[in-house]
Amino acid sequence: LDPVVADRTFADGVSHFNGVRYWHAHESWETLWRAADDDERPFYQGLIQVAAGLLHLQRRNRRGALTKLEEGIAKLSPYKPAHRGIFVNELVARAEGIVVDLRSGHIPYLIPPVIRYTELKGP
Repeated sequence: LDPVVADRTFADGVSHFNGVRYWHAHESWETLWRAADDDERPFYQGLIQVAAGLLHLQRRNRRGALTKLEEGIAKLSPYKPAHRGIFVNELVARAEGIVVDLRSGHIPYLIPPVIRYTELKGP
């Protein structure tokens, strides 16, 4: 995948995620996951799984949300504190907080996590 296209696709995924459009974020990142080398593949898979978990949470599917969030946390944790220009540690921490609520047996009200960039992006 062309690096410029890959960067745009990644940013589109982050934008969708931050706009609470988890399905669209998943679709953007899946393109990158398919083209990624072995070192990067788990990173994209983790993002996809967290997005899928939050989509399940929106749909009030506790079991699906818990499973996908746990899988995503496991995949993303090795990339903490930051990777590919985003704060992975913040995303993982927010996902872990949701998992604690889900494990306690209730479905929390979703306060959507936001993926933050490590640096400001120019226009």
